[in-house]
Amino acid sequence: MSLQIRTIVEKFPDLIRLGRGSETTTIGDLQAPESAKANSLIFVSDVEHFRLATQSPSQIWMVSPKIEPQVPPGIANVLVSNNVMLSMALIGNQFFPLERRQRFDDINHTHPQATVSPSAKIGENCNIGPGARIGDGVEIGANCFIGANSVIEPNVKIGARTHIHPLVFIGARCVIGEDCEIKPNTTIGGEGYGYAQDKQFNHYRVNHYGRVVLEDRVHIGANVQIDRGTYLDSRIGAGTKIDNHCHFGHNIVIGQNTLITGGMIAAGSVTIGSRCVFGGRTTIKGHLSICDGVQIGGMSGITGSITEPGEYGGLPLQPIRDEMRTRASLKKLPLLIKQVQRILKHLGLESPAE
Repeated sequence: MSLQIRTIVEKFPDLIRLGRGSETTTIGDLQAPESAKANSLIFVSDVEHFRLATQSPSQIWMVSPKIEPQVPPGIANVLVSNNVMLSMALIGNQFFPLERRQRFDDINHTHPQATVSPSAKIGENCNIGPGARIGDGVEIGANCFIGANSVIEPNVKIGARTHIHPLVFIGARCVIGEDCEIKPNTTIGGEGYGYAQDKQFNHYRVNHYGRVVLEDRVHIGANVQIDRGTYLDSRIGAGTKIDNHCHFGHNIVIGQNTLITGGMIAAGSVTIGSRCVFGGRTTIKGHLSICDGVQIGGMSGITGSITEPGEYGGLPLQPIRDEMRTRASLKKLPLLIKQVQRILKHLGLESPAE
């Protein structure tokens, strides 16, 4: 698809303005600076992007106000946005959309090798792939895609326009909202990890009667596990996005519009608020509560509840500025040990064991 700069500015007037150039300039595509052509729109949001952009043939840049004065005079067209990343997402979705839904040759297609219970209710314009198994009492809304070899257990409800990729497991009675996406090799509603012990340390499984409920517009990445609740439901709030390789124990509750990046692990009975951001490989101890508006740096460990919004990081968890100073000081630790040893030797005191 190609479009004029005017169309973008008119579509997003509160976000994007034309700083230089002609509104009738035609944009051919969206590209990284390294692969751009003269009519490609590139997005320049930081110093590294700017360096690459100066080596690009692109004559259409989108920049932040901070970078705008630095754009070389030879660049013909400059769009300016206070949020370059948001502009990139909105322009891509509106004018250069990807076809994320896999389709078969016809509408309302159920592959001959799929198994669909006679009691299941399948909405209009749904595609069900080969090897998929749809259990008794399942309800699937219109315009859904169920990928190959996915298993939808009995009495699951799936909202309209939801895309279930191949090799997904959704446990009995779970609820998936509208416009959700679940990527391959993910388990929604497996039984949680819970055992009781007797005096001989024999283990007895604790049954899990709750469900997993995904509200609307939830994205679940590949290789994610979300355990069902013991009695109450595990719940993921509307608009929350979860990256690949994450695990959430039973009774997890996550609010709306929270971002969780790869490798996060949350033990059972954790409650997380809305509009939070978690860096990769964050680990959360069980039975904790995290309030709204919390941002956690990657590789952090959370061992206590967080009651104040803010930015935190590290293990033990600290405000992010303190954590960065702590991390920087670790480089000086070997020298500090040597200095202490010299002082102890000078004082005739025994040096601590290394």
